[in-house]
Amino acid sequence: MTGDNKRKNILAEVARGDDALREAEILLAASMRTGAVSRVCYAAFHYARAVLLTLGEEARTHGGLTRLLFRDLVGDGKLDPDVAKLFSQLQRFRQDADYTAEFVFTLDGATLEVEHARTFVTAAKALLEHDGWIASPAVGA
Repeated sequence: MTGDNKRKNILAEVARGDDALREAEILLAASMRTGAVSRVCYAAFHYARAVLLTLGEEARTHGGLTRLLFRDLVGDGKLDPDVAKLFSQLQRFRQDADYTAEFVFTLDGATLEVEHARTFVTAAKALLEHDGWIASPAVGA
């Protein structure tokens, strides 16, 4: 993959992650807790893919992403292990949201998962900004 192609793919993942996070926030505001929890997992999924693409890694599953996050980012000290664990937790809750009808998310629980996704996305953005893959927001913007 060329540098330009890599950057294009990273930016596409970031855009999809940002969209999924906005969708989750809209769903949460509409008290659609299950949908919100599902969408925040995808926000984290796309940001994890973006960060791993910077290293030349390309996992297609949540489980593969989790393994690579811990091996390549936590192992190298680039990502806090507690932040990486949030990704694993989001994945488990997404499975409950999508496949377990009897599992009911409270508003507080869904709100917490949205916050967990924001924490993960913020950490991923910081890595991408630090390495120059995405632009840092302008000061005062």
